[in-house]
Amino acid sequence: MNSSSGNHKHTTSHHIPTAWRWAAIMLGVALLGLLPTSAFSDHTEAVTLVEEARQLIEQVNYEEARTTLQAALKADPTYAETYATLGHLHELGGEVEQAVDSYGHALELAPNHSFAQLHIHHLFYEAHFPRWLQLDYLKFSPISTVVDTCQTRLPNQDQPGAVARHDFAYTTSLVFPEEMGRTDPAVKVRIPSTGSDSPIYATVNRVCYGLVKRPNSQRLDLRFVVQYPSRTISQSDNDYSKLAQTITHLLLRFSSYATAYLNRPPIGDEEGLVHVYLCEMGPAGAELYRDNIYFYDIGQPRTAAEWAREVAHELGHYLLPAVSEFNEPEKLGNGRLGEGLFLQWLAAEAELVTDEPWPTEKTVKALEAVIGGDGTKMVNFLDDQCRSALDLWLREKPNSPLLAAKSAQAMDYFTGSCLWVLAAHGPQLLAQVFDNTPGENPQPADFLAAYQQIVADYLGQQPLEINAGALDLEQSTLSASPREGPVRREEISLAAGDSVAVPVYLPAGMWQVSCRADPSSASVTLQITLEGKTLISPDHLTISTQVPGWHTIRISSAEASANVHLQGIQIEQAPQA
Repeated sequence: MNSSSGNHKHTTSHHIPTAWRWAAIMLGVALLGLLPTSAFSDHTEAVTLVEEARQLIEQVNYEEARTTLQAALKADPTYAETYATLGHLHELGGEVEQAVDSYGHALELAPNHSFAQLHIHHLFYEAHFPRWLQLDYLKFSPISTVVDTCQTRLPNQDQPGAVARHDFAYTTSLVFPEEMGRTDPAVKVRIPSTGSDSPIYATVNRVCYGLVKRPNSQRLDLRFVVQYPSRTISQSDNDYSKLAQTITHLLLRFSSYATAYLNRPPIGDEEGLVHVYLCEMGPAGAELYRDNIYFYDIGQPRTAAEWAREVAHELGHYLLPAVSEFNEPEKLGNGRLGEGLFLQWLAAEAELVTDEPWPTEKTVKALEAVIGGDGTKMVNFLDDQCRSALDLWLREKPNSPLLAAKSAQAMDYFTGSCLWVLAAHGPQLLAQVFDNTPGENPQPADFLAAYQQIVADYLGQQPLEINAGALDLEQSTLSASPREGPVRREEISLAAGDSVAVPVYLPAGMWQVSCRADPSSASVTLQITLEGKTLISPDHLTISTQVPGWHTIRISSAEASANVHLQGIQIEQAPQA
């Protein structure tokens, strides 16, 4: 949440350190006894090799020139001219990324190197935009770039500070689309959904690039290409540059969540790029069509929360399994699910960066800083949409007829099932459900079957924990209402006489169910009804299930006990008698 951001801009100078001047300086230092003679010899060798490489380049002997430059790098890896010449060689071969990388290295060693400055400027503006860049070399780019960081919680870690950082960057300068260049007309974009037999086109002539940093590396990979119309061609004289940057920023942030929490691999076209078009034409809303994302009617005012929801929705279509086929409000259910997951994780990040529970004023303000306002609307969305979908699934039970229905309510029911898995087990198990659901167009029942199989396999090897925040609130009796956290209900407290109901899936077998609570010595009672018989135990339940199925575990506090902070329940194979 903007913990590390700034603009990186290019500076120019006309000082050119020539090869003979460097040699003279190095010779003087060597004569004064300040530098080992071997170091001078190595540098002299590098100077000679670079001159040889330049002659080879003039002779169009590129392969031998490359070999010669590698030898120069080995002789003296601090000689800027070697990198500048290698950059020129890459540029001649059409290797834009490698050329930018070499020029950047040259400028690291000699910031006033005018040849490298001139050519790196040319590459950014005249060639195709580099598909990868080194983060450290952004400062040499002529294009202004914002570098930002988002944070995610490490797997199975709830303590403060157990976070991972994900860096990304996006451009803010005036840049033309590659298809257009500097002098060609604006690019025409055919709008897929127009409701008309005659094709309708929108025009774009500006682009915002979004890049994602690789883990444990300084390399930034280009991921999003967001094209939009400038004010000069806007039908309503609007400046959409800030909107394009906001959408690019949200796409980068949400895709970082998907990678960190769900291990969803970056996807796109053959270059790994996701092309996004901001269109003044078209129907209200947005859509994913042939792996391109279209935002329509962008001149129509939307709140910051509405834009965040639209971006999360379309990225859900792009990154999440394409569950189908619903009749309303649309065919696929992964867009609605994307809203729930990405916006919940946005609120969860606000908790991480502020070290305060959601939704305090500080956490809401942190979220507002990312989306540009509307923090209260986001609080309401999580309560009204995400929690209502979760409660619908809990109320209707896992094997409801809604599992096979095609209505809008059925889509909410499916969304609620995924949000419950997230609340009960965390994102890693939800990722396994997605990865183990078969088919290109799976049905909601396929997700349920995948979850049940994963639980059965998991319990065959180790205990399974269900967070207390996955409780069925309507079936529970609590003196104090839980806090509505980002992804689950938090602070589940049992007073004397209170009880909590938690749904569980149990495969066939012998199971032991126990409670995790604070204090660990708290007096609680566990209860379950199997085949019409109610089993009750003050410590742990040993359960024999002949047929796999869903059940409700009820945890009660003793009448005379003090408040018990319920953390969850644990299920494992019962010890052999």
